[in-house]
Amino acid sequence: MPHRNRFTAACRPIAFPAGLISPNAVLEFTTDDLAHALFATGRAPGDEVRHGWASVWEFVHRTSLIPAYVRRTRGGALVKSALARELDRSEKGTLSYSLGQALTGIFCERKLGVTHLLHIDRYGSRWGVVFAATKKRADLFGLSPTGWVVAEAKGRSNGMEPALPNTLVAQKRSVKSISGKRPWLALGCVAAFPPHRHELSITAVDPDEEGPEPVDVDLDLDRYMLAYYEPFLAAIAAGTPQVRDQRYLTSRLGLLDLRVGLRKDIAARVQQASQGQLSGLYDSVVELLDSGVELDEAATAFPDGTLVGSDWTDAISLNDWRF
Repeated sequence: MPHRNRFTAACRPIAFPAGLISPNAVLEFTTDDLAHALFATGRAPGDEVRHGWASVWEFVHRTSLIPAYVRRTRGGALVKSALARELDRSEKGTLSYSLGQALTGIFCERKLGVTHLLHIDRYGSRWGVVFAATKKRADLFGLSPTGWVVAEAKGRSNGMEPALPNTLVAQKRSVKSISGKRPWLALGCVAAFPPHRHELSITAVDPDEEGPEPVDVDLDLDRYMLAYYEPFLAAIAAGTPQVRDQRYLTSRLGLLDLRVGLRKDIAARVQQASQGQLSGLYDSVVELLDSGVELDEAATAFPDGTLVGSDWTDAISLNDWRF
């Protein structure tokens, strides 16, 4: 992506294993990264038979928040537009929550190597899995090279409360196991806008103990992979087909100025799984991804085999954010 579309945000890690993340970490990302993370961390399943295009409408809603309310300073910081500051409390909450999820997704990919971060409710809704009733359950989970990562995403429209980092440290792990295995990391990630600078910053905390009622997630890896990719196929089907690269199945969502794609070999295998050939999907996708990431000059190719290209340069460059 062009340099003018790249954001940088200070990242403060707390209580992570020594040497895992630099105490002066910086997270770099683009509008493509934001759009991809908003899609991947969405709650709505992509099963069109039972849920129609719910995941597509959710994606359209969440990604439209970026050109509408997000701006970039000359220095690369992410700030909110003047219109975003005029939203009512509930609308600000929606924007903050979405940014919190997006930045949690980007953090988990860049710093922890999680390529398929999934909303736990998407998996539950897709497969009829009922989890124990608790208000403290984490939002997201995904597999890293070292093991499972569980993440709770938070967003703040202003600064983070002074006590929140300590609260997150004290907050216990809400997921005890995934497929019988204890998560490698269980973190809380907060995206906030400190009032003295109004620029996005990230605080990530790794609580090291389990809570009083931790959840066991009985997960099937093939179902996990299908739940992850189905919304991408739904979005591609909803858009206008494009054939700019023979390696990808792509389409354009015109009003959003957004291009979405998936490698054709992975798309074909996922489509087979959605039609009943589910067994072995996880291993098949991992094997295909091991062949490497296919590059595309007009968009960002992600480690999960998807492609996202946003054309929001004019929108995020507007100077309607100055205080």
